[in-house]
Amino acid sequence: MNCRRAATLVALLLPTTLAAQASGSDPYAPVVLLLPGSARALGMGNVGVASRDDDVLFYNPAQIAIARGFSASGERLSATATTGALSSVTRFSTGGVALGMRMVDYKAGANYFPVNRESMLDDGAATGTSIEAVIGVAQTFKSLRIGANAKYVEDAVPSIRVGRAAFDLGIAKDMFRSTIGLSVQNLGAATNVPCGLASSTRSRDCVIPPGIPPFPPDTRVTSAALPFKATLGAATARPLGQFDFVGTAAVSVLRSGFWVPAGGAELGYSWLDGYSIALRAGARRPIVGEGTATAGAGFTMDRLSIDYALETLSGSRIGHRIGLRVR
Repeated sequence: MNCRRAATLVALLLPTTLAAQASGSDPYAPVVLLLPGSARALGMGNVGVASRDDDVLFYNPAQIAIARGFSASGERLSATATTGALSSVTRFSTGGVALGMRMVDYKAGANYFPVNRESMLDDGAATGTSIEAVIGVAQTFKSLRIGANAKYVEDAVPSIRVGRAAFDLGIAKDMFRSTIGLSVQNLGAATNVPCGLASSTRSRDCVIPPGIPPFPPDTRVTSAALPFKATLGAATARPLGQFDFVGTAAVSVLRSGFWVPAGGAELGYSWLDGYSIALRAGARRPIVGEGTATAGAGFTMDRLSIDYALETLSGSRIGHRIGLRVR
């Protein structure tokens, strides 16, 4: 697949409806599972299903089999919302084992739970925290990589703490001079949330019929499902004259049936063995709270890489993410 074909693939996956209708306002929890997990991947449309970096743990566990190293990144989403991620991979048999954690702190309006990527950006009276702790393992069987994650995820706000187990599955294979990956993420049971803490505008279960006042105590509950996502994607790397080109594209389907095509590219230049710089750009069909465009840059010195990424968010906001990778 040459550069022209890669660009055509990205264009096909980014239709003219890219910035039209958005999804993600459904009562999903925890919100940390909706956030990026990598500065480099975020710069390319937040596509990481075929990545070879250790933070692929948050995108496709199958790629843990060939990923190595340690990564840490943090992002300022708004004046009151910040998020960070840690991940590390080590070799095991014909694959690898990975450990990771993501966390976000935010403020939201009282009696608004669970939050989404939009509501968590605004200031509010209630302080919230969302975490993900994950362990992943992957092995190579002939030429096929297979992986799985087990994780504990939690949302915590005043008066309530919602935690549960969740799972990811993934496969990946190198073919046609590219890497193809498929992941199914956030498998697990829904959690009941008291209606006194859930916004009545976000769930029909919490709407009180006209003329029927609630009688205390309010025992009604609504269901907060995990943000299930299935993603099929590919990545390819090619020399382009004096530059190194990486192209990646993916399409995801969410629990609601909303399709999210995304893609991006990286153009790198090395002037000395072990030293390189890279520019990145990407686009995605946004869910609620997100914008379409992402971009980034990176600098590598031997085994150390420093990455920067930005993503457009709702309300003309821009999220800024900085990451450190050691291979």
